[in-house]
Order: sequence, then structure tokens, then C-alpha cells
Amino acid sequence: MKAYTKAPPLPVDRARALVLARQFVQQPWPGDVADLIAHLGALQLDAIQVITRAHLHQLHVRLARPGETKLIQMLETAERERRVFEYWSHAAAYLPMQSYRFARVRMDRIREGQKHWFEKNAKLCRFVLDRIRAEGPLKASDFVRAKGGWWSWSEEKKALEQLFHEGELMVSHREGFQKVFDLPERLLPSQVETAAASDAEYGRYLVRSFLNAQGFGRANEMSYLRKHDKPLINDAVVQMKKTGELLEVGTELMLAEDLHSEPPAVPRKVRLLSPFDPLVLQRKRLKRLFDFAYQLECYVPEPKRRFGYFCLPILYRDGFAGVVDLKADRGAGLLRVKALHWRQQPRAGLMSGFNKALADFARYHGVACEGL
Repeated sequence: MKAYTKAPPLPVDRARALVLARQFVQQPWPGDVADLIAHLGALQLDAIQVITRAHLHQLHVRLARPGETKLIQMLETAERERRVFEYWSHAAAYLPMQSYRFARVRMDRIREGQKHWFEKNAKLCRFVLDRIRAEGPLKASDFVRAKGGWWSWSEEKKALEQLFHEGELMVSHREGFQKVFDLPERLLPSQVETAAASDAEYGRYLVRSFLNAQGFGRANEMSYLRKHDKPLINDAVVQMKKTGELLEVGTELMLAEDLHSEPPAVPRKVRLLSPFDPLVLQRKRLKRLFDFAYQLECYVPEPKRRFGYFCLPILYRDGFAGVVDLKADRGAGLLRVKALHWRQQPRAGLMSGFNKALADFARYHGVACEGL
């Protein structure tokens, strides 16, 4: 096997430009929703809806900025065509259908006894699975406890989630934000490989997926929120360095084919990012690469908040200029700016770009922007 090589660190401006180019936050993604999710590796879901849902916000930033309704339709089409599916990555997410065999690794672990959130009720799981097998797609609210019944709705929801994490059920689609579950054999395209990937294949897949979407990084960043995958990722890194597929670039890891790639110039644009955006999700990485300390304060007690309940990072060119706390008040037809915090006094170019980004985000929601 070929010995791996090392290269000097990337200059800061090139490193930032490379990450931004791979993330497609400053240049629009040239393809469709399903292809974008395949590039990113996963599209994180989250239930908080102060503004648009997290997964829609991430898509809005990267696509040609259609309105919220149109974007929902685009994502539903990708799901209906079975080009994406919903499962668990580092968190709940949409995944590219071609990665189903890698998701099976975690499904098999859960089925074999690895705990997720709660103890499995095998009897209730059989009951729930039998109903869906006989009746077709069902959601948690379809399991209403009859008077004198054995189980409460919340326990049946747990059974649905257990079967989902085991891979015995899949999400067919959502109604509102409720998952509708069905059997995998009714949903999976015939060409999809359903056998689980080997540990070595899975580890290499996780390394390549991260680097394809982020440009470079460290092993601990590839295993972020993946404690059970960490050994597989570390093993893959060792093997990929030995074969020359992976290089050490300063203190970073990079795919060999990317070493001499030249990212495009970063445009003078402002982007308002979701707190769950993959560019900012890992706060330590964000601080290291962009010198930007950021915290989502909805989980912070109100008296201790500094910036606001749902403050969004403000990306300008290749750096972060501040945070803005927004709320989509659909009843009043307004996008409300609850708080705005700049790291430094903004100049005219930044303010102009920020106002444009606000107006764009308001149009996306189908409302007017308060104060503009």
C-alpha cells in the first residue's frame, strides 16, 4: 500500500472559500432538491417553527430561493419519487435514497438491542406493525386508545418510533409535521440495495460524505453526534491515509483529489442561516474556521439570553457579521426583527446586503418585512 503524504496548511481565506463553495451557501446549487441532499449527505429536520422549518431554511439558502410553498412541493416530489427518505443521521434527517444500505447499519444495531430513547415493548410493536400491514400507512394519531384498551397513544407512538429506527417501518410522507408510516417493501424502489454495508464500507462512506460536503475537517468532526460510529470513522481514516486517498493538510484531513482544487471567489452577499445549517451546526468548528462564537439560545433560560430566542447567524462574504432574532408572524403578515446584534459597526455594503436578505426571506414566507 502507498504511504500517505502531508501538505502545508490551507491559508485562511482559501480554507473559508473552500468550505463555503462546498456548502453552496453563497453560490446557488445547480441541481434539484434530491441532488442537493445527496451532496450534503443529510438534511437535518427540527420541530421548532419560529420561522420556516429548519430543513426548508437550509434548502432556501442553497436553491434559487423559491417561496416556502413551492419549496415544500419540491421536497414532497423528491420524497414521493423515492429519491430521498427520512431516517436518522447525526439527527433526524432526509437522506439520499442511494445511502439506504448505510442507514441499514444503524437499523440493524437498534434491532439487535442498541438502545435509542426507551425500552422496546415487543408486544406493542407487533400490534402496531400488524395494523399497518393490514390497513396501510398510518400515523401516530391513528392509534387512539379505545375505552378499556391496553395502551395509551404515547406508548403506541413509542412503538412506531422503535420500529422506524429498527427499519421495520419507513416514513411514507408527513401530514403537517406528523410522520405517516408504512412498510419498507411498499416504499423502497426495486433497484435500492437493502443489505447493510460492512463496517469498513460504512466508515469510509461517513468520511467521504463529510469531506465532500465540507471540503476538509478532523476525525472528531466527522464523528460529531455519532458516538457509535466513531471507531469506524477512525479506522477508515487510518486506512484511507495509508492508501493515499486521504491527506493530512496541516491539522486537517482532505481527500487527495481536492488538494489542488481552487474554490471560486466569494461573492459580496449576505445569507441568513438556520441554526441547524451544516455550515454552523458544529459550534467548535465554526469558531475554529470563522472565529465566530455562536449559540442557539432557545435552550437557554430567558434571563440568561444575550441575543434572542431564535437568533440566526448572518453570513457576509466569507465571515459572520452578527446575529438576528427573527419571527415569522403569519397572522400579522410580517417578518419581525426582534433583535439585531452586529459584531462590528456595519458599513453600507453590509447593511444593503442585510436588508436585501431580509426582504428575500420575507418574500419566501409570503409576508412583508417589518421596518423595511
